Amino acid sequence: MGRRFTAVLLAGLILLAGCGSSGEDSGQAPDPSRAPARAGESARTPQPVADLSSGSVLPDLSGAAGDRLRREVARADERKLNPDVFAKVGDSNTEWPQNLYGLGCREVGYGSNGQLEAVVKKYSKVRFPGLVSLDGCSPVNSLTRRSAAAVSGVWTEWLMTPTEDLYATEVGPPTDECRPEQTPLDCEIELIRPRWALIMSGTNDALLGKPLGDTYRGLLTKMVSRVRELGSVPVLSTLPPMAVLTENGQPGEERIAEANRIIREVASTEQVPLIDLHSALVAPGMVNQGLGPDGLHLGVYGGEAQPDVMRGSAMLTIPALHYGANRRNLIWLQVLERLDQAADGQ
Repeated sequence: MGRRFTAVLLAGLILLAGCGSSGEDSGQAPDPSRAPARAGESARTPQPVADLSSGSVLPDLSGAAGDRLRREVARADERKLNPDVFAKVGDSNTEWPQNLYGLGCREVGYGSNGQLEAVVKKYSKVRFPGLVSLDGCSPVNSLTRRSAAAVSGVWTEWLMTPTEDLYATEVGPPTDECRPEQTPLDCEIELIRPRWALIMSGTNDALLGKPLGDTYRGLLTKMVSRVRELGSVPVLSTLPPMAVLTENGQPGEERIAEANRIIREVASTEQVPLIDLHSALVAPGMVNQGLGPDGLHLGVYGGEAQPDVMRGSAMLTIPALHYGANRRNLIWLQVLERLDQAADGQ
């Protein structure tokens, strides 16, 4: 289960961070374990974050898009994929503990988003005995599963490389759950049999200077096609901002903008539901455009150094939603809710 990393991997030093507000719309007392706010950030009350749930951030599943989705769901049902399971596909901004896990193994602070409790229950009920979750986060379900296809430091091509060839990339497989001939993507879908595959891959393509343009477009298109061949329904997400220089010295946000343009093109061409996470994170009121102190990973309410990051990430209250991981966690639940409603013809 070991993993080898190079100096250029996405994983970085986690620094002390904090929250920008002490109140919660749920009426609960503030969590005393939360770290102090970052310098220069807490002297003012953050402005409200726009409600993006009905805007362009969530997939448009009306009309022809909804019809297409229902055809794909029918294919997934024919293949006997589980309608109460989703797979995570991506890098450290999906694998790290502030991302989704706490929704499945901590008490969720819903605040005014109480309708999403049904979504959490739905995607928590199917368990995967014997599969891997993060330490301290059990039982293993869609939310807590440490996906074989969501690994720190990896890029899009890595996710579609046979496991036996991964060590040549200097990033070994994250677990020993996959057969040598399987790619991480194929392995995860076979292991958990998900109806939905939520894909957010490309941050490391941008950071490490991997080719974008036609190369990245081709890889994303291949990934979408492969997910469909395996029976699941692909859902694409744009990438978070990047406030660091890439390996070749280019401003990270320039590369992210190029990658996100390609993601949108592939989503349109291949008729894939699209989550525009980037737009949500750069909205007014977000702390540091949703990023933590390293300018690369999603920030979390209470700070990355708090005793229980997964608890902080499970807060969906107004103050918490100024932080990138919390906002992303809310959006993923809203997306799953919308996908399920569209699948049922609602």
